[in-house]
Amino acid sequence: MPNTRQDDINPNVWIGLTFPLGRNEGVGFFNQSKTLREQAKSNLQNLLLTIPGERVSQPEFGSSLHHVLFEQMDSDLKSSIEESINEAVEMWLPYVNITDVDVTFDTANPNLANVAIEFSTTLTPDAFDELTLNFEGGNL
Repeated sequence: MPNTRQDDINPNVWIGLTFPLGRNEGVGFFNQSKTLREQAKSNLQNLLLTIPGERVSQPEFGSSLHHVLFEQMDSDLKSSIEESINEAVEMWLPYVNITDVDVTFDTANPNLANVAIEFSTTLTPDAFDELTLNFEGGNL
């Protein structure tokens, strides 16, 4: 049975594919991750940017983040964004621990929202990483 902790420190083992998919000139055809934390970041980005119903054979996969971000701005918007992220991660990536979600809106450009997510994995709960998603006027 594979040991994730050993795979995570073995330089000869690749954990998975990173997103967005891109050609790798080195090992394999696609860019790949070497650590669980790197793969978790890629999986988190993929999950949050996927709209439910968009993925073939898994219509429930994804998050409502895209829909929530483009709702009317009110005092509950930041908590709705955080709730959307936490619900999706709890359902699809239980090995990811979300420690902080910071949502900022650009005062100069009201159509720009930045979502910074600090997270760790259950394998290394004291090692944190950050994923930042920028949403502008319906474009990612």
